[in-house]
Amino acid sequence: MANKSANWFKQVGQTSNPLRQRRLRIGVTGLSGAGKTTFITGLINQLENHRKGLLAQRAPFDRLESVRWRRDDVKRPFPYLQSLAALSATPAAWPDSTADLSRVLLDLRFKPQGLLGRLQKGKELSIEILDYPGEWLLDLPLLNLSYGQWCEQMAQWLGQPPRAELAGVLARRLGEIDPVAPADPILLAELAAEWTDFLQRCRSEAGLSRNQPARFLQPGSDVAAQMLHFVPLLQANQHTAGAADSWWALCESRFNYYRDFIVRGFYDEHFRHLDQQVLLVDMLAPMDAGQAALQDLKHAMEAVLESFHYGQNGFLARLLRFRPRIRRLALCATKVDKVGPRQQRAVQQCLEDLMVDRLADVRHGGVEIKGIPLSAIRATRQEGEALVAGLEGKTGWVRYQPGDIPEHLPQSLQVSSPELLPLRPPPGLHRNEPFPHYRMDDLVAWLLQGERL
Repeated sequence: MANKSANWFKQVGQTSNPLRQRRLRIGVTGLSGAGKTTFITGLINQLENHRKGLLAQRAPFDRLESVRWRRDDVKRPFPYLQSLAALSATPAAWPDSTADLSRVLLDLRFKPQGLLGRLQKGKELSIEILDYPGEWLLDLPLLNLSYGQWCEQMAQWLGQPPRAELAGVLARRLGEIDPVAPADPILLAELAAEWTDFLQRCRSEAGLSRNQPARFLQPGSDVAAQMLHFVPLLQANQHTAGAADSWWALCESRFNYYRDFIVRGFYDEHFRHLDQQVLLVDMLAPMDAGQAALQDLKHAMEAVLESFHYGQNGFLARLLRFRPRIRRLALCATKVDKVGPRQQRAVQQCLEDLMVDRLADVRHGGVEIKGIPLSAIRATRQEGEALVAGLEGKTGWVRYQPGDIPEHLPQSLQVSSPELLPLRPPPGLHRNEPFPHYRMDDLVAWLLQGERL
């Protein structure tokens, strides 16, 4: 009888084992410059050192037995070791920005709990994260546009400052092209290169966020260069039509290929099945750049959020095979170590003020939203009311007083510049020690809430 009971309990443990192996798909989303690569590097580091850092004091990490970063069986693994090498160099440097797709797979094993804990193996959770150039997010709104509508939109954008000044001669050349005239492929390639340069100046000189098509800036490895040879024709609109050899036909066909195969393929493969989303936003840089940059960031983030599917994905939806929807959203103002601790909540509040209407729509869909001002790797230390840090490309230290951050973002989006400094990572970072940070433990613990571990 004893043997039968033992065998029965053993069979129960074996049968329930698949239920203990869960996969959590987290979308780490952020525009270029938001610190996504640094965030993912810091996330892996905090989990690898869960027994030493603040995570050890939180449930369920007090039951976390082991963490494994998988790379041998993962196609295009996240360049964790390269990021660590940059951060631990002398002098320390920030990891290179993401140039192509990569994937993060982390296996977590937790000790069982409860009365039957001794009869079960530990529960396992696999966390899957996709890393990609932040610019690619800006293409998601193209999924809802025809080529003619995109041309109309670009004409509107180029008519407003600061894009009007940055476009200069290029806007005039694009406006002179007759959409139905025979196309000149050599001239088209030249104009596409000039459009790429224009997008780069929009980003670097004016701090603008909506720079389309995004793959002109970060093409990745899966796009043929010739398929990026298209530009907006400023005389065209959604009712234009042209012969097969016209400027219109050539640009429209390449735009459609870009939208339907590059952008939609990226979205369908990597975003349709997200469980949770972390949205990283560098709020300080556009506040420093001024009103136009803040307005552009607002429109960019609203358009990006509209591309995702939010809402509860309950039992009935799964039974009827409805499309999965994101259940939880963490909205994080990043790089808040550049200002004092008392100002960090103000930066987060300004971000939420900027996106108040879209966040209300997401909450109305039943999504839980958590706002967390964040610094994945803290570069400053506080001495009284001042901050001490090192500057990129320089040795030694600077002591500075961060600029003022308003408690709320005014509706005019006119704020005084916080006068940011280009900070380098702190010295002495090592893989086997948790990196200094602000609130990474809060975020990671929140992500795992409700996962029945």
